[in-house]
Amino acid sequence: MTEDRRERAERILDAAADLLLRHGYRRVTVEDVAEHAGVGKGTLYLHWKTREQLFLAVMLREAARSIEDLTQAFEDDPELTLLHRMTRTQFLNVVRRPLLHAPYLADSGVLGKLAAKLHDNQDPRHHEAFLDYLRSQAEHGLIRTDLKVEDLATAYQAVLHGFLLAPAAADPEAAAGLLADTVARAFQPTASPPASKVRAAAPDAIALFRATAEIDRANLRRAY
Repeated sequence: MTEDRRERAERILDAAADLLLRHGYRRVTVEDVAEHAGVGKGTLYLHWKTREQLFLAVMLREAARSIEDLTQAFEDDPELTLLHRMTRTQFLNVVRRPLLHAPYLADSGVLGKLAAKLHDNQDPRHHEAFLDYLRSQAEHGLIRTDLKVEDLATAYQAVLHGFLLAPAAADPEAAAGLLADTVARAFQPTASPPASKVRAAAPDAIALFRATAEIDRANLRRAY
């Protein structure tokens, strides 16, 4: 892909994301996006063949950015890789990104029918990477080991999604703190393990989440 093509694709996605937040999926046309991006409709179709593909690419880019931000947070402070701290960080990451939070909200005006497509388009390697992260945390004695990792992941996702479905706009920091406390109590032997153990497990977490972000980036490049 040439640099010009990549920059043009990013500009189109910027325009689509802006219009999606302002007007909602149902009301935004390809023509609207092309005009907002300063390109012709035909040029837009050189990148995405359908309106749905365009807006799915918008969501994929948001997901990639959120995981990249999480990975950067891990690199800045490896102790954030502990499950309940990671959860707090990513919860705030999601609720502060309206497009990522929209699928969990009762108001479907932003994404509309697109919301139903997001799960079907999620790369299954995301889930496998998360299971590998949990296995690493278990091997380092940082999460409970009396449950199969797959069962722990199911329970964890139920807790996380429950908090994402709850209203958090008034005080997201408080909601994130309550979520982190719930995760620590439910899934960890202790909320405050020795820092040395957390740091020993951190490289695995950083590598896994970095690889997950690259999966999304690679899928996005193919979508361009």
